[in-house]
Formats: sequence, C-alpha cells, structure tokens
Amino acid sequence: MNIKFIVNDYLIAWNLLFTKSITQELCNTKQKLWNTYKKEYNNSYNDKKIIIDDYKNFIPNNDIVYNALFEKEDFKIIKKEAEKLRMNSMKLWDKNIKEIDNLLHNIIRLNINDYNCFIINKEFNIIDAVNKDSLIVGLDNKNINKFLVDLLYKIIENEVEIEEEDNLNIKKAILEMAIKNEFATILNNRSCYKDGTESLARIKRQIYPYWLMYLGVPKEDMIKYIMRDKIAFEVNNFAYEKELININIEEFIEFIIRNKRYIIRTS
Repeated sequence: MNIKFIVNDYLIAWNLLFTKSITQELCNTKQKLWNTYKKEYNNSYNDKKIIIDDYKNFIPNNDIVYNALFEKEDFKIIKKEAEKLRMNSMKLWDKNIKEIDNLLHNIIRLNINDYNCFIINKEFNIIDAVNKDSLIVGLDNKNINKFLVDLLYKIIENEVEIEEEDNLNIKKAILEMAIKNEFATILNNRSCYKDGTESLARIKRQIYPYWLMYLGVPKEDMIKYIMRDKIAFEVNNFAYEKELININIEEFIEFIIRNKRYIIRTS
C-alpha cells in the first residue's frame, strides 16, 4: 500500500466553509459570504466529492466564494501549516514503513488499496474516509505513533466491510486489537492492549485467546503475552485453533462472528 499525501486549496477552502470555524476571523468571513452569496455558498456544498475525484483538474462552477477565502491572510497561514503537516506526514510514513509493512503483511494479511491522503490544517482535528481510496486528514502529528495508529486504523476500517449491524462491535473490537493494540505495541515497544474504546474492552478480552492464536503465538508462549498485556485467561481451557494463523483479518472477524455464541458472553 502506498499513500500519496496531498494539499489542495479547494478542499481546504471547502472544509473552512462547511466544518467548524478554526479562527474568529474565518467565522466572520463565512458569515459575510453566506449573507452575500447564499446561492453560491450552498451550491459549493456538493463540491467535496468532485474535488477529491479529480483534484488536479477541479474548477468550480462559480469561484466567487472560494476566491474570497483564498485572498484572506488566515487562509494563507492555514495552507502553509497544511503544507508543513504534509511534509512531516510523508517523513513519518517513510520512516516507519518497516513497521507498517509488518502490520499489513503479518497482522492484517490483506492487499490494501493505495490511498490519497488530503492534508488540511491540524486545527480541524478530523480524519474522514471519503471513498475507497481517499482520506481527509487534519490531525496533529507531534505524537508520531498516535498519528500513524489513527491513520492506519481509519484506512483498515474503511477497507473491511461488515454487512450485519449487530456484528459491527466485533469488527471494531478486532480492528482495535490489530492496530490500536498490537501495532501500537510494536511501535511503542510496550503493551498498548489497555488502549481503545472502553465499551469494547469486554468483547476484546473474550476474543483475546483466539487473537493470540491468529497471531500464531504457540500455546506454550501464551503466558508471556498474558503477562505482557495484563489480560488473564486459563490457557488450557481453550482448544488451539491452528487454522487461524492461515487466514486474514476479514476471515478472522467472520470466524468470531460464526462462533460468537460460544465466544462472546453477554453476562
């Protein structure tokens, strides 16, 4: 999987128009534009997907609202910060490519699409999957490992599809174990298995023995992982599912769903 980190003026402007105002001056500018060009402002709402699908050639039907933003000093500062964030993100990705490849090949075991990652100012504090190969990212990357974990979690979440609404928590729990726990553990050189969504903690504990089998941990070594991650279970109470090491993350999710009445206890 390759990621192309991109800064696009129109997409930054779109987010300034239709997401939270990150400065008071921009808030005032939006209000003035709305009052003066309501029709053009509203019509711009539909531009987001068009920009992303053809970001190199996008030309708005009416650029009066965009141009008004481009002229603002605040916009120039925001774009400069986005460019800086883009360069830092590229460096972080390249520096950690070995660990990223390990995640994809040994933990996820899926072929992942190449992605366009549209960088906007970190003050937006968002990461949004727009389609099957594009993300909008406005996150601080000072915490390098957290940035990579959040970025890769969103990509993998976007790739793995689960149709049944009732099973979404199983999907979320397993993806957290893969990325926010195991991958983060590799990046940080310490266990991160206590991290993640509190409401999923119970499900994750119940899946954990099978997760170790999926990772290929031999039964005789499981106690080391129990000690590392502080997740206790009685190893001898679980039959070792040898086939789990030969499947990918989607198939593992399907395995847990098929057997959830035996694995996921509600009380």
